[in-house]
Amino acid sequence: MRREKQISYNRPVPVEVLPESPELEKAVLGALILDPEYLPDVAEIVEISAFSDANNSKIYGAMLSMLERGDKIDLYTLADRPELKGREMTRYLVELTNAVGSGVNVLEHARKLRDTETRRRMCLFGYELAVRAVSDPDGVVDWATTEITAIADRAVRSDDITPLSDVVRAALDDLERRQQARQAGECIGIPTGLQRLDALTGGWRGGQLVVLAGRPGMGKSAAMIHFARTAAVSGVPVCVFSLEMPAGQLAGRMLVGYSGVNSQAFRVGSVDADGWHELEQAAADLSAMPVYLNDRVNITMGAIRSQCKAMARRGRCGMVIIDYLQLLDTASRNTNSTREREIAAASRSAKLLAKELDVPVILLSQLSRKIEERTDKTPMLSDLRESGAIEQDADMVLFIDRPAMYGRAEIDAGRYGTIPAEGVGLLHIAKNREGATGCVIFRHNESITRIADYESTANPSTDGEPF
Repeated sequence: MRREKQISYNRPVPVEVLPESPELEKAVLGALILDPEYLPDVAEIVEISAFSDANNSKIYGAMLSMLERGDKIDLYTLADRPELKGREMTRYLVELTNAVGSGVNVLEHARKLRDTETRRRMCLFGYELAVRAVSDPDGVVDWATTEITAIADRAVRSDDITPLSDVVRAALDDLERRQQARQAGECIGIPTGLQRLDALTGGWRGGQLVVLAGRPGMGKSAAMIHFARTAAVSGVPVCVFSLEMPAGQLAGRMLVGYSGVNSQAFRVGSVDADGWHELEQAAADLSAMPVYLNDRVNITMGAIRSQCKAMARRGRCGMVIIDYLQLLDTASRNTNSTREREIAAASRSAKLLAKELDVPVILLSQLSRKIEERTDKTPMLSDLRESGAIEQDADMVLFIDRPAMYGRAEIDAGRYGTIPAEGVGLLHIAKNREGATGCVIFRHNESITRIADYESTANPSTDGEPF
């Protein structure tokens, strides 16, 4: 019998002493006391936690406080600080200034100190990981992903600064691509599947955080499926994180919408032969689309980021959809954290994900019940539930609205005049950093499994095109 090769991992030798460098800490502090003009640059490289010695971290913290207030920094003013007063501390401050001749090499010393802190944090991370792997096997992967990402994010890279000339050239190249797309009658970004929405927004673009919000039952998930399918048809791989709906149910709705079979017949299992034929064809078409589903409940933004980065490396992540924000696992180890802060952190993480991978992230969100108390049920930015940070982080905010759900028989549709509300939905573009705001009218079937342009013609409107 063929034996499988077993994988063995090297058992690490316990680290008796964590990476620390007291002499390097003294060199940095001494140089800053002699030449405090370097402090703003050093503050961008190292934080207080980089100093392992309690006295050193106290001195550095005092210097940062003085810098923030604009106070003069020298040996005398430091020794006069309440937290640094005392004969022993004054003697220690003098000792620091005698350790170096000037601040010429302080930036290089600061970078080495930062690297030392990174190695120290990695050692501590390893210890904690070993403990959690035994005591909390279910949550250890998400925790490890979040922690290692935090360590990596704090590492300052020299390539973070780009010459303006490079950015200007890239902006002109992007403009040329947009102009060519417009002249060819194509969507500038990833098509949304609604021509009026494409005209107003230019389609989804890399780096964008798009918030799609609405009250329960308004059709957020239906719009999400429509956007995902349209992007996939155009060849863009889409990663969908469905925290509310199981993958099987999501696939069922996609089959119904794509095939056009009766949703009730599909639900109760009474599909006729023609319906089966349509479903089989729809299944074949959908299976060929680059859509990837994750229906894990209580997933964290750290885990989503990790999975998206892995998919991006394989060329399988050109767009991300998260359904929905309030169902994310946002639990914090900080006992003083509030739900609003946790939601704000998740929203910010979604924006950083879009920027890091240069893909659009569509984040679904609930609206608060305040909308139900108003006579005018049109959603507003202040209705975004649990956090004003959602509005701040989003590049675009879309509200989905179905007036018929509130008993309205007709709606004022602008250039279309007064139209029946039944079978009609509205997408309010309440915020758009890179283009126009406005309202997009769409049609939908009774089961909200199909969404289409309201216009009967195939020609998109050009009113309000931002580019």
